[in-house]
Amino acid sequence: MRMCGACDETMSDGVPCTVCGRELHFQCAGITEAGYRKLGDRRHTWRCMNCKQTGTARPPGVSAVTVNPPSSPKSPMGLGPELSRLGSESVVVLQEIRALAAKLAPLDGLKEEISALRTEFAELKSSIHQQFEETVNEFRHKFSEMEQRIVVMETVKEQVSQLHDRLDKLEEESDAKDQWSRLNNVEIKGLPQVNNENLFEIITRIGAKINYPITKTQINFVTRVPARDKDRTKPIIVSFLSRYMKEDFVAAARYALKTSPITASQFGLSGNQRIFINDHLTIKNKTLLSKTKKMALEKGFQYVWVKHAKIYARKMDTSPVLSIKSEKDLTKIA
Repeated sequence: MRMCGACDETMSDGVPCTVCGRELHFQCAGITEAGYRKLGDRRHTWRCMNCKQTGTARPPGVSAVTVNPPSSPKSPMGLGPELSRLGSESVVVLQEIRALAAKLAPLDGLKEEISALRTEFAELKSSIHQQFEETVNEFRHKFSEMEQRIVVMETVKEQVSQLHDRLDKLEEESDAKDQWSRLNNVEIKGLPQVNNENLFEIITRIGAKINYPITKTQINFVTRVPARDKDRTKPIIVSFLSRYMKEDFVAAARYALKTSPITASQFGLSGNQRIFINDHLTIKNKTLLSKTKKMALEKGFQYVWVKHAKIYARKMDTSPVLSIKSEKDLTKIA
């Protein structure tokens, strides 16, 4: 095993001193391997720094390295000046090599810093990759939860929609039953209310006015009911025993009202407000009738009427008749 003559550490390749015979690491010898190779024939006269400084021959017991100088046609006497010149050049080259080595010395520290940075960068890269994977997995988990919630929400939405449809249907059925219970009823508006009034007598006088005589035996009941607007007079509700009697009474009233209006003063009551006789509609149908009249006026419709407690509209005499059963049907007018 070869040992360095300067640091006593093992070596595989180095520089042999031609004076003391020691082999040195290139670094311990103060010369780079490339610089040593470039010396060419001058390697046969290379001396270590110790031998150069002391100028002594090799220590006792240390054999000299045999150096075979290259063949030369010159005579031994002519080699002196040449060897002296080569020695001077070697000193100059050695000084340059030392200066270069001093400049390159900081590179060792820089190399260590670069190595440390590489290690740190690798650790940072690994950490970022791990954090990224964790974040992606977390987002995947949350996205999966959101998808499940959306499925639940869509199911609930569908159930709510079905419930709304069912509720609308139940409301329609309830309103239809309510309206059916009023098919024999007539609503009279515009008659002022007085104390101790006799509603049967008033209805009899109205029947005489519209040429449709009425007796008590034809009436189930007659009463006043609260108005939606508390400031208005309570309307009178007349319930006939027969639907056909009610329809004939309403038809006679409408025919009579076309020729001349009926006012409260005609029945000995104060005021000249007009009296209106119509089917007894539910609150929902009254609201629908009001909206229908408003939209028909905006769209230029000439006719809106109620027959058998059902609402109809027609734009002009030659236009088709439109049946308005719900607010959705208002699109027929729009």
